[in-house]
Amino acid sequence: MITFVASMKKSLPFFLILLLFSQCDRVENTPPAITHAIGQHKNVDPAHRGAGSFPGSVAPPALSVKANREEKKRTRRSRTQPITTEPNVPVTSRNPDSLFVSRLKYLRSNRIEPDLNERVSRNYLFSPVGNRQFQSMITLGRESYLRINFDNDILDYTDRFYTNGIKIEIISPGLQVNPLSRLTLPYWNSGTNYYGISLVQNMFTPSTTKMGGILHGDRPYAAYLYVGSFKITNDSVHKFRLASELDAGIIGPNSYGEWVQRSFHNAVPTNNEPLGWEYQVKNDLVLNYTISFEKGIVSTRNFEFLLSSAGNAGTLYTNLTGGGQLRTGWFNPFFANLGVAKKQALGDAGLRKIQVFLFIKGAGKLVGYDATLQGGIFDKSSIYTLPAGEISRVVFQGSGGISFSCNGIRLDLEQFMLSPEFHNGWWHKWVHVGLTFSL
Repeated sequence: MITFVASMKKSLPFFLILLLFSQCDRVENTPPAITHAIGQHKNVDPAHRGAGSFPGSVAPPALSVKANREEKKRTRRSRTQPITTEPNVPVTSRNPDSLFVSRLKYLRSNRIEPDLNERVSRNYLFSPVGNRQFQSMITLGRESYLRINFDNDILDYTDRFYTNGIKIEIISPGLQVNPLSRLTLPYWNSGTNYYGISLVQNMFTPSTTKMGGILHGDRPYAAYLYVGSFKITNDSVHKFRLASELDAGIIGPNSYGEWVQRSFHNAVPTNNEPLGWEYQVKNDLVLNYTISFEKGIVSTRNFEFLLSSAGNAGTLYTNLTGGGQLRTGWFNPFFANLGVAKKQALGDAGLRKIQVFLFIKGAGKLVGYDATLQGGIFDKSSIYTLPAGEISRVVFQGSGGISFSCNGIRLDLEQFMLSPEFHNGWWHKWVHVGLTFSL
């Protein structure tokens, strides 16, 4: 027994030295974050220490053996490698999934639906950086509309040139999934997108429909029918509106222009049956793309001035247009919406429920190609068309009218005037009637 005690006394210094080295190694290899947290934990009042007193956690974290080994490896590598930081990485970087969920919750709580057809909206939703400055996002318009537009020169007591036009449009957020909507122009600032489809039929006649045969030097008979897919982006902040549209259809007898005009004339006893449709422009493809812009310049409570421009390219029309519009009266701002909305939506936005105003428009157009005068691009078998040298390359158009809207219904009455479209032609005028229903 005495021998065992003596040996323990001799070994005690050795055990003390071994214990000291092991404690030093333990402290040296403790992860910095845990060491910092433990240091903070030690400074807590002992009366308040417990399961909930660890900063940012319910209880002090415990490292598994495997995790501790991995941390030791990272510590060794950090001693031999220089410390580098990614330049210009904001401190707001977070887990992309958590940012996506938080943004989605915010949008849903505010009843905002992003338009994921637009790149800027996808960038906002899936960006790994939070609270970025100058963030843009394009939302999807929740409103739905039915537009019915009718043009005719009967109220101007004429029946010539552009004599009749019908355009029906449906705008709905559900049309966002239309595959053709991917062919519309993107927008790079914040705004609201409206998607729509249209059905259009327009018809043209010479200066008189009471004479048979071909009237040389006059406008040829022509009609076209097409279906369009369009998108309107409305930016109320920058007072800017962008619209783009793809149209596909037919020009010629299969557009049923002759049938529509003959049916209308036969229904009115005082009208003569139109003569000469057998010489109309032959069937050909209509494939056109249209882009238009509107920009607010002056905007007050009862007066607005806008600039506008448009371009067409395709087998039906190729031209460039630029002009402006004046509005005066009792109205909501032009870029607040598409001109009409339901009563509740107007009330929520603090807008007027009744609008009455006068407007004047003017524009100049540079004409490159007009199939209603020159015939189709692919089928050159039309009996009568005008040669390119007979086409007016600069055309002016003006209009004026009145608009009235109340709680989701809008009525537009507009008088148009158009300068001659071909040599030795006449000025022409017609009346436009437009009805818009907020669905």
